[in-house]
Amino acid sequence: MRFLLLAATLLIQPLIATAQTLPCAMRERLLAFVIDQRGEVRLATAQAARGATLEIFAAETGSWTILLTLPDGRSCLLANGDRFEATGGLQPARGNPT
Repeated sequence: MRFLLLAATLLIQPLIATAQTLPCAMRERLLAFVIDQRGEVRLATAQAARGATLEIFAAETGSWTILLTLPDGRSCLLANGDRFEATGGLQPARGNPT
């Protein structure tokens, strides 16, 4: 999880400048998609550059979503998918992930 948050944080700065090319909307609209439609809950949050917030959501079904919320109130969908598996705590970024 630490590696994921670090990698995402390093990617945030360029993404803030290009947020117009990402699927972005007011935060409540994207939360309706993530929480109401996908049934996900927030697993982690991290403060990113320039006042942005990164959030990771997942559901027991395996669906997951990463949102970036900008200081102006817009949230952008960075990535989403399926087959999310919790690692049971922080693990080293190197070596065999299983």
